[in-house]
Amino acid sequence: MKMLVIGGVAAGMSAAARARRLDETASIIVFERGDFVSFANCGLPYHIGGKIADRDQLLLQTPQSLAATLNLDVRTGTEVEAIDRAARQVRVRELAAGKTYTETYDKLVLAPGAAPLRPPLPGIDHPRICVLRNIADMDRIQKLLEEGAKAAVVIGGGYIGVEMAENLRERGLAVDLVEMVDQVMPPLDREMARPLENHLRWHGVNLHLGVAAAAFTESEGRLRTELVNGQMLMADLVILSAGVKPDLRLARAAGLAIGPRGGIQVDQHMRTNDPHIYAAGDAVEVTDLALCCPTLLPLAGPANRQGRIAGENVCGRHTVYTATQGTAIVKVFEMTGGGTGANEKSLQRAGINYRKIYLHPSGHAGYYPGSAPMNMKVLFAPGDGKLLGAQVVGYDGVDKRLDVLATAIRAGLQVHDLESLELAYAPPYGSAKDPVNMAGFIGTNLLHGDLELWYPEEYPDQTRNAVLLDVRSAMEYDTWHIPGAVNIPLDKLRGNLDRLPRGQTILVYCKVGFRSYLAYRLLKQRGYDVKTLSGGTMTFCNYHRTGICPGTPEPPLLSYAEERQLAPAAAPPVPGRVVELNCAGMQCPGPIRRLAETMQGLQTGDELIVSASDPGFTADGAAWCRHFGHTLVSQEQAGPLVRLRIRKGGPMQPAAAANSDKPAGAGKPRKTMVVFSGDLDKVLAAFVIANGAVSMGSEVVMFFTFWGINALRRSGPQAPGKTLLDRIFGWMMPQGAAALRLSQMHMGALMRRVMRAKQVDSLPGMIAQAQAAGVKLVVCSMSMDVMGLKREELIDGLEIGGVAAFLGESAGADMTLFI
Repeated sequence: MKMLVIGGVAAGMSAAARARRLDETASIIVFERGDFVSFANCGLPYHIGGKIADRDQLLLQTPQSLAATLNLDVRTGTEVEAIDRAARQVRVRELAAGKTYTETYDKLVLAPGAAPLRPPLPGIDHPRICVLRNIADMDRIQKLLEEGAKAAVVIGGGYIGVEMAENLRERGLAVDLVEMVDQVMPPLDREMARPLENHLRWHGVNLHLGVAAAAFTESEGRLRTELVNGQMLMADLVILSAGVKPDLRLARAAGLAIGPRGGIQVDQHMRTNDPHIYAAGDAVEVTDLALCCPTLLPLAGPANRQGRIAGENVCGRHTVYTATQGTAIVKVFEMTGGGTGANEKSLQRAGINYRKIYLHPSGHAGYYPGSAPMNMKVLFAPGDGKLLGAQVVGYDGVDKRLDVLATAIRAGLQVHDLESLELAYAPPYGSAKDPVNMAGFIGTNLLHGDLELWYPEEYPDQTRNAVLLDVRSAMEYDTWHIPGAVNIPLDKLRGNLDRLPRGQTILVYCKVGFRSYLAYRLLKQRGYDVKTLSGGTMTFCNYHRTGICPGTPEPPLLSYAEERQLAPAAAPPVPGRVVELNCAGMQCPGPIRRLAETMQGLQTGDELIVSASDPGFTADGAAWCRHFGHTLVSQEQAGPLVRLRIRKGGPMQPAAAANSDKPAGAGKPRKTMVVFSGDLDKVLAAFVIANGAVSMGSEVVMFFTFWGINALRRSGPQAPGKTLLDRIFGWMMPQGAAALRLSQMHMGALMRRVMRAKQVDSLPGMIAQAQAAGVKLVVCSMSMDVMGLKREELIDGLEIGGVAAFLGESAGADMTLFI
């Protein structure tokens, strides 16, 4: 038997190797267009990022090693140009020599793979626009990096795009990631992708979501990417990872059947409509396990299995490939995310009924170090509870749970079967009730009617006539809550039932869903019409990522805090001990308040490690330490959190008071200002004073809050990814210094002309002078959240901070102005 294989990577080499192991006498020839076969294409981004230092580690086999071990005739640099089905032969071209010849076959396996999408945009053929599908692509990108590339634009936020963004950042490049839908990782549902987006931003990746590239042009030796919203991104190279399409050139020309999704049509034996030709890998259509319809899923695992099955059937066996469920996972810096089976979007498109649950269990026992909550979503049929799909995102144990759920879906298990799975447990690895078990408990409760859920997407349109009940602590409620909610902490609920009406639906919620479930059971058994929020505020905040209405603080980015960590602090620690304080999820000034309260209970020399997700906490914590005479030992990023290590000094008192015996005027004078106004004349006066003070030898710090921030806005389109209400808010406010209005006597543009005639510097010019002279411009993080502004909408050179940052600066000032 003579077998030809077209394509020498995953599916093709699996088919050839399996056929050889079953038939030692067969003549097997593999044709590969590229220079390498059987390479680890999934490892290419990690060699670029430096995680895989040795390039040769990606070359799993060579033509020589395959000839020696499996007696395969592997011909690289060789392209099959045509298939003659009637004569059972192919026309082959040796690319280097240009030589053409024919080769006959008894059986043919077609594994051409998929080609990267290159949208027909102006400038798309620029030499510094790269794709990443093979070793040659990787070498090309490496060469550009070695030549000094400092910035990159990645087009596409799927698996390859996210991996490339991470690895280019690991190489120290500035990275902009552009994705035309409003989320990264489109295979995940939107709310499940949000933590990954937050983590990418935390690591300095600039996300441009819901926007597409329009054109590429060279400008002053660099590559300019124009987006459809008019924004321009300057970089030294562009990575195209906008998806792939099956390579169907040979199949179409040979008259092989093409399926409804645009892939080569095969039966369960991987056989095409020609009984002598099989196909496998990224170019073939398969059956979606959950949706029971044809689909294209270009994944390495299925491609290898399909190739193996094709090889077996070529050799006379009758092995079948049933379906693909699309299990996939991605590393995003310290985070991990992935899914298996159907997502909610695909179930809705297919018109399939489903139920869903969210939960946030810890990766392993909470009392063992290193644990963190994960985000889990499980989808199942409403009748029998058959599992349809699952997604998991987090820091700890994500792959383990995803694999268990993938196995359960493949086995056709129902959600209640998850309750009884006996999974490995020890404190470093899991919990006695594993997250998969917990998903089973919740899903079974839902199907049995022991639990009624409401979901984030129901707010606000479907919740207007209901009572929103927050059963978290008063501190959590004060930090952030769903607008319109009333707060009755769980431990006070039984004594306050008279505050809850019986004629309305009560929608109860907490942080992750456990306390609200207890409240649900309490109220349900007392006859109330009640539902509990699935996944709590963690899921709610992921769904309503950019703020839910003007005037309310933006929800926290992501929280490591478990609900038990939000209880009151324990007794003061033993002197000299290191104490940890988790303020994740708190908005300013919550972290500073908790920091001050905890430090009061410590002794001189104790160290406090504080974790917070508030982006202004780095500046706030440093200012607080300076003000009270404590030592900021270190600061670092740990996942989405900033961690400050603080050593307590003497008794807590302001440093200025402790040093009151210093002579007046000692040290460099300092002037501080709060710029609250957005009126042109008032902001102009502020910068006149600031520039004058700095020229006379003073340090100057200007703290911009509320309307004053408008003076520091950029002109141009608003940042992508904002809610409609935030965008309306942005349209109503002036965009930058040049757009501010006078507080009195507007007189059209006359006053501005008079100012120019009198040679009064423009406000943009004064701002630039102030920055050049060393004036520190600090923007209030809370005001940015309230006004719906994003960092990229402000001018460069600013610091983001909270009230503690300003108070720390003003403590040693000899003058403070409120403008």
